[in-house]
Amino acid sequence: MAIFRYRGLDTSGVTVEGRIAATDSIEAQRQLEAQSVAPFELSEVRAGERKFSRNKARSADRQRFIRQLAVLIRAGTALLPAIDSLIADETCRELAMEGENIRRDLRSGARLSEAMARHMPRLPAYASRLVELGETTGQQAKALNDIAAQMEQDLKAAAEVRNALAYPAFLAVAGVAAITFIFMFVVPRFAALIGDDRSAMPAFSRWLIETSLLLRDNVAIVIALIVALVLGVMVLARNKTSRAAAYRVMESLPVISGFLLAADTARWARITGTALSGGSGLVEALQLAESAVASQTRRLGLQEARRAIRSGEPIDVALRTHTDFDSMSLNLIKTGRTSASLNEMLLFLAGIHEDEARNRAKRVTALAEPLAIVFIAGVIGAIVVGLVLAMTSMYDIAI
Repeated sequence: MAIFRYRGLDTSGVTVEGRIAATDSIEAQRQLEAQSVAPFELSEVRAGERKFSRNKARSADRQRFIRQLAVLIRAGTALLPAIDSLIADETCRELAMEGENIRRDLRSGARLSEAMARHMPRLPAYASRLVELGETTGQQAKALNDIAAQMEQDLKAAAEVRNALAYPAFLAVAGVAAITFIFMFVVPRFAALIGDDRSAMPAFSRWLIETSLLLRDNVAIVIALIVALVLGVMVLARNKTSRAAAYRVMESLPVISGFLLAADTARWARITGTALSGGSGLVEALQLAESAVASQTRRLGLQEARRAIRSGEPIDVALRTHTDFDSMSLNLIKTGRTSASLNEMLLFLAGIHEDEARNRAKRVTALAEPLAIVFIAGVIGAIVVGLVLAMTSMYDIAI
């Protein structure tokens, strides 16, 4: 597969230019003709000429790829030429390679849903199934657009939390740096003034000074331990088991648990409603939405509810029995069921919980800043008190 750079005239006589992927120049000309472009310049881009801005694809890159594919198909571009166009202009090496693999499968007769499931494993679990539904109902562009919209919503929610936590995180890092500096350079100076006899000191002051001297004398070991700790956290963050354990801990926290519940409910409702709008059956839509639920406990409850629905139980009754959905959500779902507009009501419910998750995220981040300040001030205050007690013990000053 080669990349060709072209310049040509469209149907209105306007000069257009771009890149296109093809096996040879003849195929490239055929593809351009299929796009109603008459090329007057066509040259192959050599391997050394193509530049990628980065090697690894981010979630935002994948969302952009899916959105652009949906736009091209909705505009009337055939699937293969649309994939070719995206590959030719792709600036991420990993995504370009995945697009090449998808294109190869499509040329071999595979469906887009199969190719995406095989070659884009880092897409959300519901993506390939929604594409399959779109292929079945002839609404492929809508399915791709729905996937991109859900991915965009997830990215936006994560970005809001990340941006809100940036300042508290800066405070925490600066505070830890200040505490480390005090321990490594300030407290040892007081230790030199006090001398080696620390028997008259309070236990806390003695522990404070001895710890600071230990850190100062073993700087290399301390740095190695910090690096090992950071690497260990990074490894654990990539492990599914440790992430699930961390999520269970966060579910038990009073403020964070409400945010996680609202975010999970919003994702479940939006994916279920989107699948129903795309022509999926209810049980199949529910099964698809379960993959987007982060809480293992809630996922198990939804699975039990799905089994009850398959046995003939109404969806609102099954959810009330097996899940922790609030009464407002259950009443909205019941209204959607009885009015034969369950998909619309679920999408409406998703919007409500997305707003709630956003508000709860703001509440969480609003608490993070004062907690960081209180923690840093508390540690520095304890150090100051320990040093004051150490100095006063030298002179038998009553305080």
